[in-house]
Amino acid sequence: MPRVIVKCRYYKNASSSGLGNLMKYIAIRDGTEMIPQEKKMLPETEKQQQFILEITTRNPSLKSRLEYKAYEKQKNRGNASELIAAAVENNPNLLSTEEYLKYMATRPNVEKSGRTHGLFSSEDTVDLEDEIKKLEAHTGNVYSVIVSINREDALRLSYDNATRWRDMVRANICEIASEHGIDVTSLKWYGAFHNESHHPHIHLLLYSTDENCQPYLTKKRIDNLRKLFGTEIFIDELNEIYDKQTDIRNHLTEKTRDEFRSLVNRISSGNCFDESILSKIEQLARRLNSCSGKMQYGYLPKGIKAMVDEIVDEIGQTGDTSTLYDLWYQAKCSVYATYSDIPPEKHPLSREKELKAIRNALVYEAAKLGEELVSENNQTLAKPVQTQPSGSQQSTGKSLNKAASGSASKPIVAGAAMRFAASLARTFYDSYKRYDSDEDDIDRKLRREIRAVKNGENMTM
Repeated sequence: MPRVIVKCRYYKNASSSGLGNLMKYIAIRDGTEMIPQEKKMLPETEKQQQFILEITTRNPSLKSRLEYKAYEKQKNRGNASELIAAAVENNPNLLSTEEYLKYMATRPNVEKSGRTHGLFSSEDTVDLEDEIKKLEAHTGNVYSVIVSINREDALRLSYDNATRWRDMVRANICEIASEHGIDVTSLKWYGAFHNESHHPHIHLLLYSTDENCQPYLTKKRIDNLRKLFGTEIFIDELNEIYDKQTDIRNHLTEKTRDEFRSLVNRISSGNCFDESILSKIEQLARRLNSCSGKMQYGYLPKGIKAMVDEIVDEIGQTGDTSTLYDLWYQAKCSVYATYSDIPPEKHPLSREKELKAIRNALVYEAAKLGEELVSENNQTLAKPVQTQPSGSQQSTGKSLNKAASGSASKPIVAGAAMRFAASLARTFYDSYKRYDSDEDDIDRKLRREIRAVKNGENMTM
């Protein structure tokens, strides 16, 4: 289970969605300040009992929630409060009922520390009733974000109070607005902290005052918000983990590097391809002779692309190249471990985007080979046929057919394969250096990306 849970939703119309009541709810509900433990164990109040009956009648699915089962088992104020919280947070329309308003007026055991509400925003003081009127007058989309962590993490990281959450949101409000497609200059936002027993959390409401603005959320943007809150809340712990993982990544053994370089040198010699692969490279070369246009993978017909993929994948599963690909992938995984528990997927060699230069190198050398084969064939056919005894004519015909079939072209094919092998090895080596941080010329962009993740910046690699 993730250590940070982020839930996002939006509402098309503030007044019809009960968002004014939602704002009041998150500002003054039970749990905005902690209910003392001894009071939580008291029997539920009559108002709680009446409201739970009302909401479960209107929404029977609530009875399947864990909060309801805990309430059924022990009907005390704490369990009743958490059930109401879970119900209302997932269905703001419940807030429009007369029973809820009566409940809010007489809610049990709310501590406000001298304040009338727990709402916070960019300003130090928030007029709750005035902001409710502004929210209900808004005709565009309103976005809701709930961010929660477990009690142990909240206590250990001091996220068990509204001030810490408020300061964190304020420090990152520009990024939060950006992920919603809202210019920060037209952003209105509100937050409230609920110090629940098991999962302390904050509620955020956001909307744009710009009538021409059309905010929206996508899956990628929601993932970005999760990364943003996760790295910000756990930044100190993550930096310690990143430092340890970077040390491991930076100390790839010399034995591994030596093995990688040895494989690169062996593959560069061109002796790693068997007769089957050489034959397929020759067939690709002859197919490319019939193609017009740019000789790059992306411009080729679908059928020829399939031939290229097949050859590259077969090479990727063969001998030294397979071992080289494994070492490259291990180095890549060591970098991903810096910011993710999920290793990158290992694709067939032809599908690996970072090594796509291999496909184009094969196309380039095969196209060049095709031209050489045509030239060789033309030269062979242009040679004058010497007069020979009648008994030798059949032998001459076989010789010409042999040349045309490609058997006499093996040296040319082998030369093209050797050039391609050198390009393949170079592509692996250049990409490998990006992941081996002891190399002096490690890719600068990758370093910036790793450093950004360490610093909790919202950058993905």
